[in-house]
Amino acid sequence: MQCLELAYPPMPQLITVGHAVWTPGMTHLRRNFPVYDLIFVRRGTFFICEEGEEHELAEGGFVALEPGRTHWGHRAVEEPTDLYWVHFAHDSPRRAVDRGGIARRRPLERGTDGHLEPVRSHLYVPKRATIPMEPLVPLLDDMVLLHRSLTPRSAILLQARLGELLARLQPEDGDGGGERSRAVCDAVVRYLQERIGEPFDAERMERELHYHFDYLARCLKRHTGLSPLQYLHRLQIEQAKSLLLCTDLPVAAVGERVGQPNPTYFARLFRRFAGAAPSAFRSSHKTLDAPENAF
Repeated sequence: MQCLELAYPPMPQLITVGHAVWTPGMTHLRRNFPVYDLIFVRRGTFFICEEGEEHELAEGGFVALEPGRTHWGHRAVEEPTDLYWVHFAHDSPRRAVDRGGIARRRPLERGTDGHLEPVRSHLYVPKRATIPMEPLVPLLDDMVLLHRSLTPRSAILLQARLGELLARLQPEDGDGGGERSRAVCDAVVRYLQERIGEPFDAERMERELHYHFDYLARCLKRHTGLSPLQYLHRLQIEQAKSLLLCTDLPVAAVGERVGQPNPTYFARLFRRFAGAAPSAFRSSHKTLDAPENAF
């Protein structure tokens, strides 16, 4: 797998993020601009060509389109296709390297009071890959919501979310356990999604997934940056956001629906993840814009 090597600091800066379901017959327009365009396909099949190189992205398909290179849809979408896109600005890639040629990561030099400049390093973005989407969907949905109603505070949070997204795209350290830990991570994600409205029970998770809880937690943390309880809370808050925006349910009823029956705790948890109280979030998103179908 080829990866684009980007030097930092400075970190990439987000320009826009979006989500849409493309309907049969739609084709990506022809574009050439000086920014990166990351495309994530959640469901369906998407067709994109970059400088004559054709990409057919099925479920979990990902491609990083580079600045200054012309891209276009070489074929119309043939089925409903659910996808996300992220545009960010950064210098052109230092080089493209094979994943196997990326040196094993070592701890970076720590800044001290004797340093006058930040420590420089590199991050890697896969050129094209197949990525399990479900662990990324809550993060991408959060980015889309933040982008729809920008404030000075949410703009900072949105940049932080881009850093988290890029961190999740980094290649494994080559310890040989990446594929197995990813499979375990995906199993934990499915388990939590299926029990989003139930109380968290670590012992039950151990019994049903047949691994020690500490190992399950390490695998999930490795690929999502979250503990099982944190991931469950994020799923609950994402579902709560949808209920607040798409229904007239009282806030307390929304909390009960997503597995948080204590209104005080639900409000505190919602504020921690969404940056606002449930009622304030609902009032600030009274009218959702229809998703854009071009990016």
